[in-house]
Amino acid sequence: MRTTSKIDYLATFRTRRDRCRELLDLSNEQDSLIERDDYTGLLDVLGRKQRILSEFAEAKQNQPELLSHWKTERDALAPELRDECEHLLAESESLLGMIIQEEKSSTEQLTSRRDETQGRLQTITQGSQVHDAYRDSLAPSTHRRLNVDG
Repeated sequence: MRTTSKIDYLATFRTRRDRCRELLDLSNEQDSLIERDDYTGLLDVLGRKQRILSEFAEAKQNQPELLSHWKTERDALAPELRDECEHLLAESESLLGMIIQEEKSSTEQLTSRRDETQGRLQTITQGSQVHDAYRDSLAPSTHRRLNVDG
């Protein structure tokens, strides 16, 4: 297998694919936690996702020209290496598409729950205001006494 690049594309793209899988697993777990109203668990999952996203940002900072180097050097790589790298990139792209769908679903679920909670709070507030209005209007008459002796 001949290699002309100083960049270990195979290891880099494999790591990227693995991190995408981890993100997808965490997104699935996130969806489940939202369904169960487990917001403590959700915060933990969001923290783990943030660490992975930070790894992506760090990798991009360390190798800002990775994809442009890949585009110019891939034809010079051994065919087996190039094919494996392209497979890893395609797999990563597929995983990212699934992650986007999961994130969209989670966002819709959280938005729905937020709106439902907001509606309930509004109903409670309106009920409390109605209760207060009745109590205020009844207060003077409830303290009256009926004189049965006179």
